[in-house]
Amino acid sequence: MPDTVSPQENSGGILEMLHSQEARLVKLEDESQKTFWKRMTTSASTSALFLGLVLTFASLYDTFVSKPEADRISRISQFNQAVNAAAKTRQEILQSPGDPKVQMAIQSEALPQILNDISTARAMLRDLASDDVGVPQLTILIYEAFTAGDIVAAKEFVARAVAKTDVTPYLHSEAKRYEGRMYFLTGDPVHGRQSYQEALSALGDSQFVAAQRAYDLGDLVLIEYQTGTCEHAETDLKSFVETVRGPDVPQQSRLQLLAVVRSQLGQTQGLRCPFPENLPTLLAD
Repeated sequence: MPDTVSPQENSGGILEMLHSQEARLVKLEDESQKTFWKRMTTSASTSALFLGLVLTFASLYDTFVSKPEADRISRISQFNQAVNAAAKTRQEILQSPGDPKVQMAIQSEALPQILNDISTARAMLRDLASDDVGVPQLTILIYEAFTAGDIVAAKEFVARAVAKTDVTPYLHSEAKRYEGRMYFLTGDPVHGRQSYQEALSALGDSQFVAAQRAYDLGDLVLIEYQTGTCEHAETDLKSFVETVRGPDVPQQSRLQLLAVVRSQLGQTQGLRCPFPENLPTLLAD
């Protein structure tokens, strides 16, 4: 007869199998849980790394792009404000009552403000690129620096204006004309006249710039007589007269230029340069 299994033995085997299955399930659960947390930990680390990279790039962009650009715009704004303030003050002086005493008092009060504006613009200019500054702004500063007697500042402004290459022929001509005035006023008439000639060359000889050529020649004549630079004064005066009386200069411009040169030369009479005998005829309307 085959062996028979007692109920107690059968029950023990079943319990053993159940315990074995339970142990396997617990093990699988543990492994599953460990895998889950591993995935979560890995994911969190990756996210933290990515966020760190994003923040780093954002910080670098702010440091090297956004902030410098904001600072640049701020400097340009401050520079323009200083230039506009100087121009506005000069305009107020010119529009003041005609009484010389009143004009002198107004100019005396305005001079410290103009000097302050020049100083501010000069400080801003040192940190500005060439493309951020225009010749018209610089010529305003040059004129005010000359008027205030600040030759050091004037030289700096002139150098920036002449060095600009992204300008029209007219603006380059203006920069060279102011350079010429600076040379004359600092005792270097040879380079001064050369700069005026370069200014005229930059303008060209088109009929459309005839009035401006006459203006530049008139300015050259006046600075020569005012500084007592006589060698070419009379020759340049004749060139001015020939140009201003040319057919391409509008009548209104001709009359204005002749009147200005006539008046200004009248103030230099008695200085070192003698006038040609026919000066009244040369400058007659």
